[in-house]
Amino acid sequence: MKSSLKPRPILTPQMIQMIATYNEDGSVNLMNAAWGGQLTMDMLLLSLDESHKTVANLRREKCFTLGFPSCKDIVDCDYVGIVSGNAEPHKFEKTRLHASSSDIIHAPIIEEFPLTFECKVEKFIEDPELGFYVLAKVEDILVDKSCQNEKGGLDVEKMDLCFFSPIDGSYRSYGPKIAQAFLAGKERKGN
Repeated sequence: MKSSLKPRPILTPQMIQMIATYNEDGSVNLMNAAWGGQLTMDMLLLSLDESHKTVANLRREKCFTLGFPSCKDIVDCDYVGIVSGNAEPHKFEKTRLHASSSDIIHAPIIEEFPLTFECKVEKFIEDPELGFYVLAKVEDILVDKSCQNEKGGLDVEKMDLCFFSPIDGSYRSYGPKIAQAFLAGKERKGN
C-alpha cells in the first residue's frame, strides 16, 4: 500500500550548487542554490528567487561560477545559504573559503571546491506563474587535479561531494559505487 504525499520538492539527492558572483564593489558574493540542473552538454538552468543579491549581480555581470563543494566545506556553504547577501553584503569574508578570479569570465572561483563550472548567462526567463530562471552556457569546467583519476577523468569519490536532501532537509555525502551504469542491466537483456 502507498500513501499520497502531494506534490512537493522531493527529488533527492541534489548536488549542492554554489553560485559565485562579484558584487558592485568587487567583493565576492556566494549563494547556496537549491534548484538547478544541467540541460545539455553545455547548458544549465537555475531556478532562483529574484530578490537575491546574486540575481542583481547576474543581471549586471551576465556570468558566474557554479561550484560543487566537498563535505569538509558544508558549514561555510550552509552559512552563505542562510544569510542574505542583501542584509550582509560581505558575508563571504566570514567564511574560511578563498576566491581567485576566473581567466575567462568576470566571476570568482572558490578555491576549496573540487569542481567548478565557469558560466555565461544566455538569458533570463521570467514567468509570473513558474518563477525566475537563469539559462547559462558552460564555458569551461575546472577540476582540482587531486580529484582526477589516472586517465585525467573525474574521480567522484576523491571529490567528496555533498548533496542536499529536500526530503528531510539534510546534507548527505556521496555513497559507494553499487553498479556500473549501462552494464548492470545487461543480464536481463539476454543475448
